[in-house]
Amino acid sequence: MSRLSDIRGNSFSIKRTEMHPAAIILACLVFLFLALPSPADADIIKNEDGSQVPDPRMVFGKIARAWEDGDQQTLADLVHEDGLTVTTGGNDDRTTHYSPSQAYYYFKNMFQTHRTLVFMFEKTQDASAGDRVHGMAVWKRRRPDSERIQEMKLVCVLVMQDDQWRLAEINKIR
Repeated sequence: MSRLSDIRGNSFSIKRTEMHPAAIILACLVFLFLALPSPADADIIKNEDGSQVPDPRMVFGKIARAWEDGDQQTLADLVHEDGLTVTTGGNDDRTTHYSPSQAYYYFKNMFQTHRTLVFMFEKTQDASAGDRVHGMAVWKRRRPDSERIQEMKLVCVLVMQDDQWRLAEINKIR
C-alpha cells in the first residue's frame, strides 16, 4: 500500500492491484470497438448541407489494392458507364477511350506487359471537391524480362455515377 496526501495535508492510502493481462486486452478491444467508426460509416461523408455522399477515398484504396494485385476485373468493374479515358502524357499526348468492357482488356494487357512493384496514392481529394475528384498515384513497375524499375505518376479521376464513384480517367504524367 502507498500512502499519499492531498492538497490539505490529509493522508490516505491507495491499494495497488495488478490487472490480469487478458483484462487489459479486453478493455483495449472494447475501447477500439466503441471509438472507431464502423466500416459503413467510413464509406459515407456528410456535406455541409447535411446530405450524405460516399467517400471517394475508399474507391482510391480499392483501385490501389487491385492495381498492386494485377486484378483487371476489379478495376474494370470500377469504370464509369461512359467509359475510361487514358492519356499517355508527354510530347505526343495520346488519348484513348475505352468502353467499360474494353477497359478489362486494357488492364489485362497492361498487367501482362508490366509487373507492379508499388502502386499508391500520394494525394487524394475527398467528396468536398464536387462530382469529380482526383488522386495522384505513383506506380513503380518493371517489364517481366527486365530488372529495370520504372516510376510513373498517374492522376486518376473519379466521377459520381448513380451515387457511386467510378473511374473515368487515367492521365499519365511523365
